[in-house]
Amino acid sequence: MTAPGNGGRDTAVPAEARERLGRVADALIHAGSGLPSGAEAGVHTALLDAVAKARPDLIPTLLDALDALGPEPGLAEVERLAERDPRLHGVLTLVVAGGYLMSPDVAARLRYPFQEAKIVDPRDIAAVVDEGLLDQVAERPPLYRLPPDAPPGLRA
Repeated sequence: MTAPGNGGRDTAVPAEARERLGRVADALIHAGSGLPSGAEAGVHTALLDAVAKARPDLIPTLLDALDALGPEPGLAEVERLAERDPRLHGVLTLVVAGGYLMSPDVAARLRYPFQEAKIVDPRDIAAVVDEGLLDQVAERPPLYRLPPDAPPGLRA
């Protein structure tokens, strides 16, 4: 599938890569406490399609990460990948965890409400600022990650 707005890059994930992602998802997220494992939640099936729709730019790197894990992807291989190539590891774990939390079943079991509209009273914000609760946040330097397509001049 080629998603619109992704520069024409192919975001199709082959069946073999999906199967490997399912094994990785189960290695990273075990079933327990009333929650499904990563593969039981569908991280490698419909949820992967949802991730690809939301972030098509991640799919080529995800495929590279799955290739880098070797023939039998498991937790040990994922940990070694974190040491060898943190960028590939970051995308792999982002896709697994992000896809898992996109599952309506998982969200319901976690009582995770996704995004709720909240009415903010400006007087509440003024009270928080006046109490100094945000002073430490305001004093620290910016902390962010550049997107993969950031201009080269922005990279350190």
